[in-house]
Amino acid sequence: MADWHLTSGGWLQVFEDPDRAGSSRLNLEVPDLDAALAGLVERGLTAGPVRTGGERTRFAALDDPDGNQISLLENPVV
Repeated sequence: MADWHLTSGGWLQVFEDPDRAGSSRLNLEVPDLDAALAGLVERGLTAGPVRTGGERTRFAALDDPDGNQISLLENPVV
């Protein structure tokens, strides 16, 4: 995996994932993951379970109709 941190809240990762060939993955940092997920529900969308990454990050993902994965990340957790 190659990883470039472009801004304090945004980065680009390039990696090989044969299961997702032909699609992409987008990670969006949000200040409040629970509020962001509630906003999705209001729009009729449901993300997967909230998971943790490392010691301070929480995230949840959903797929769009074309198979692209969108993850919402909250970092750091307060």
